[in-house]
Amino acid sequence: MDNLLNEVLKTEPQFSLPDNFADRVAGKVAKRLALAQYLKEFFIYLAAIVVLLAVAIATIFFFTTNSWLTLVEILTGNLVQVISILLLLLFILFADKVLLRYFHQRLQVKRPS
Repeated sequence: MDNLLNEVLKTEPQFSLPDNFADRVAGKVAKRLALAQYLKEFFIYLAAIVVLLAVAIATIFFFTTNSWLTLVEILTGNLVQVISILLLLLFILFADKVLLRYFHQRLQVKRPS
């Protein structure tokens, strides 16, 4: 077994890796880790916004009950517009925190300085 192992270790491999192999692997790992970080940051911002909205709504509910009913009537009367605005804001946050950073990072990897 030792002779076989020595023979295998002495022979040259029948394949060769490109010179930039390690750089390409490191770039791919960096892209994946960066995307995970961008998504994590997006969800943190989203959670913070949801908590702030919940606190604001709870404050309105506890201090002004009459205004609360008026606010609910306004929101339910314009439900399509409210949902459209919320989806637009969600998309803008996602584009800012994930898409733009991801595409900028991909551009930097393709054209190193």
